[in-house]
Amino acid sequence: MKWVNKSIITLWLFPILGLAGQLNQVLFDNSAITIYHNNCQLKQPIQDKQAKKLILPISNCISKKGILNTVHPNLKKIHWAQHDPLTVWIVVTFVKEYQYNISLSPNQYKVYFPKQQSSLEDHVIKLEKQAHKINLKIPNNILFSLQDMLFQIPLQGMLIDEFFQRSIGFKPKNIVKDGLPHFGAKRDDWKGKTRYHKGYDIYVDKTNVIASTQGIVTTVSKSSQAGLYVKLHHGARLYTVYVHLKNAMVKRGQKVRRGDIIGRIDGPVGNAVAPQLHFEIKPNNRSIDPLPLIERFYQNNNQVIKNISKHKISLQEFIKSRDLLVKKFLLRVNKVTPKN
Repeated sequence: MKWVNKSIITLWLFPILGLAGQLNQVLFDNSAITIYHNNCQLKQPIQDKQAKKLILPISNCISKKGILNTVHPNLKKIHWAQHDPLTVWIVVTFVKEYQYNISLSPNQYKVYFPKQQSSLEDHVIKLEKQAHKINLKIPNNILFSLQDMLFQIPLQGMLIDEFFQRSIGFKPKNIVKDGLPHFGAKRDDWKGKTRYHKGYDIYVDKTNVIASTQGIVTTVSKSSQAGLYVKLHHGARLYTVYVHLKNAMVKRGQKVRRGDIIGRIDGPVGNAVAPQLHFEIKPNNRSIDPLPLIERFYQNNNQVIKNISKHKISLQEFIKSRDLLVKKFLLRVNKVTPKN
């Protein structure tokens, strides 16, 4: 892959075959715009520093109008439209001064914006490092950082140690039917079929659920498995989902800030055997395991990393114990009683 910086733009020219190319898709993820195209040509970018805009002219190209609203500390929006019959302009509007780099490859352009750590994240990391030096413990309610946003533990008043105790460090009373809390845990195997857990369960009761970071409410709905649940969009196809709620305190289309109350856990809801919050993080609207994000965020905090390691060891024992109990349960349920 060839890298191009903002001062020297080397164009990747594709042959003009007599037919206009097609702008297929524009995505923003993890501080980068990815432009998918077929036989289009990126020209010299235009920087309008006064208006804080970056214009990416793409020639030999046609496209419908489009817009991306992003949740990013220095991006307002990304939109594009036909500038003339054979040129599409992609316009990136910034909050303040910006820098960028471009990489070019066949049928794909990427525009990267250097990550700028938020002042809050700087402050958190600074405090963690200071505490490590003087061997003090800092209460913390932050889970991880993703796409230049800090994500908070989604339960009001909960700190990181309690989060682990009530999630991967927690052994449910009905370990067979309720399953284990971690991402990828087996579900429904006690029914003789298996699906895999797509989130983290946090076992709490009579507790307010809060928005993990700023976003827009896209869904407030019910289902037989989830009960009442809320889904938030944080920009760039990044979502979080909050499941097994007794009440929801938000409406579809509502904007929320990190820490705003969006619902409440009060007794078991849906297919949950015990009161709990099922929490999912979904980049590109696909559920991922949050634990590696948490480990990366706390990599300089030896106390938290040791705590995670301890709970990982306990979790493996819980998994072995549950697998054995599920086998015994299925043998007992499926046992055929002899006829007289």
